[in-house]
Amino acid sequence: MTFDSVLSIAAACALFAATIGGWVLSAPLRAAARLYLRFCAVLFAALAVSRLLGMSGIAALFLLPLGAASLMIAALARFATPLPVFAASLVLVIGLAGGLAALLSGTILLALAPVMLAGFAVMAAALNGAAVIAVLAGAALLGSGLVLLEQGAREGLFLFCAAALIGLAKPSSRTSALAVQQ
Repeated sequence: MTFDSVLSIAAACALFAATIGGWVLSAPLRAAARLYLRFCAVLFAALAVSRLLGMSGIAALFLLPLGAASLMIAALARFATPLPVFAASLVLVIGLAGGLAALLSGTILLALAPVMLAGFAVMAAALNGAAVIAVLAGAALLGSGLVLLEQGAREGLFLFCAAALIGLAKPSSRTSALAVQQ
């Protein structure tokens, strides 16, 4: 077993652990944010498992845009006005369409567009809520999209996805203070 495969498996295990942590950390959040964070955690867990099955290159094209769209909806629900159901569904469909189009055409840029849009939206929403960690999570989401372009850097993709998920799932100090007061 080479060093690259050990590093890739370790990064996939770190992403899987982050999905479990993100699921647990999102418990005190409002339902509008918690449900989409947990949906993204499931998608990223599937991405981590796909590495162990040797299909991470193909799965990343499909799962990353959909997970990024889900993270964007969760960030908007946490730090700005939650999207209406129709708009949230439309964002998820656009992410799904970008992933499917990238899979069918073999053009990675079709999957990259929803990820970049979602990363910038997460950063803007987090700046609105003055949440520094969430801004960094948006930057990690942008980084995961850029790493998607590089075929041999799946470890970076997994670690950036883990950072984005944990950064948005971590309750802010204002949220935890509110929970203590209640």
